[in-house]
Amino acid sequence: MRRRLFALLVFTLGLSPICSGSLVFAKEDTVTDRPTYQIDATYMEKQEIVKGHMSVTLPELRSTPQKEVYFRLYPNAFQKWKYNKEAKPTKEGHITISHLKVDGVKQNITINDTVMKVVLPKPLPKGKSAKIELDYQLYLPHGGTRLNKYKNTVFLAQWYPMLAVKDKEGWHTEPYTTTGDPFYSQMSDFDVTFHVPKGYQIISTAKDLHKQKQIVHLQQYNVRDFVAVLTKDYQVLSSKSGKTKVNLWYTKSMEDVSKPLLHAAVDGMQFYSSRFGEYPYQEVDVVLGETGFGIAGMEYPGLVTSLPKVPTTEGIAPAVNVVVHELAHQWWYGVVGNNQAKEPWLDEGLTTFSEYLYMQKQMKQDDEPWLKRVAIKSEEIHKSAGITSVQRLYDYPDEIYGIMVYLRPAAMMFALMDEIGEEKVMKILNTYYHQYQFKIATTSDFFRVANQVAEKDLTPFFQKWLYFKG
Repeated sequence: MRRRLFALLVFTLGLSPICSGSLVFAKEDTVTDRPTYQIDATYMEKQEIVKGHMSVTLPELRSTPQKEVYFRLYPNAFQKWKYNKEAKPTKEGHITISHLKVDGVKQNITINDTVMKVVLPKPLPKGKSAKIELDYQLYLPHGGTRLNKYKNTVFLAQWYPMLAVKDKEGWHTEPYTTTGDPFYSQMSDFDVTFHVPKGYQIISTAKDLHKQKQIVHLQQYNVRDFVAVLTKDYQVLSSKSGKTKVNLWYTKSMEDVSKPLLHAAVDGMQFYSSRFGEYPYQEVDVVLGETGFGIAGMEYPGLVTSLPKVPTTEGIAPAVNVVVHELAHQWWYGVVGNNQAKEPWLDEGLTTFSEYLYMQKQMKQDDEPWLKRVAIKSEEIHKSAGITSVQRLYDYPDEIYGIMVYLRPAAMMFALMDEIGEEKVMKILNTYYHQYQFKIATTSDFFRVANQVAEKDLTPFFQKWLYFKG
């Protein structure tokens, strides 16, 4: 994610940069290790409600018998808003759940803010699955962060009950926050049907129809999340990056930047694919527009949002840096996952480095000297506040989050190129991408890959940059 606050942060610190600012898998007949969602959703335009029926088939693989299941109800964060004033929705939203059944048996549920607990009728052993069905109603907020209705467009992010992740640390039901992206999700398969009023088209994580139809059926396998934009307002320009179709969605007022931003999107996808590894899905969408605090830019599987324009030292310019930042997240978060609440630097730091590398190589904009000044500033912050670059989202004040999680790790990667050479750093990222694609990686995993590829112990280097040691 690249928010306006991030741009304001660096100016507040007195650090002006040069520029501020679908894969188709065959469904296996063997044991599956990922959930399958089936969602039938109807957008009720006048009521500003999405009414849905959802079933989730649980994975069969687990280490121990499972007694309960947790879901994340992120839309409830927009009810009785308790976060920063800038992000407060002008109209509140929430989600309600009804008729929940497990394998056809009605079950009681417990909801605590953005977390729903479902106790299974009996423990689910290894090698067995269960099907959870429910109805829900999503009341759309206005001016919300990510989830939002604006004019004739609905941004549906975290818009359905999402299975929480259970790993070796247990269930992850960390609280919502507007600092960063408090979302930790697992690879899943999606079968989604939308019913929309006449004149709407749908932009989504899946390979889309690009037609105005009132009933649209979409499928996408092996992605971390499913996002959709329902709209009457947007038009599209399309091109290709290798085998991937790249779509740039814009409104009439943004037409003047549509072509340069489509070019940047295509070029960015080619740049990252050639260096990190091939993008594995058939389509990617870039949706322009700022309709609420922090909604552009944001990253989702197969779809990103971006500002249309950004301020620079030479005036207002197309938001090339935001577009390529969010597209880099398709590699660092989308394909290679991480716990964004626990180790946010791992996707945001690598993504920011990817963005700055693109701007340096392709746009001839060299911000390395500025990043070095940022690194010095971050050391001053560490000395006064004791905060490092490898901490939970909840440990960072908003004004420090960007410099510690985005910028210092990006500066670290450029310093690593000085240390071992650009070719070796690209090989580290390529190896890391291929070893952890469609999986969850950790900081220690990244260290291990880097040491292996560099054929030397880089741990002291990473300890210095990320933990401020030595």
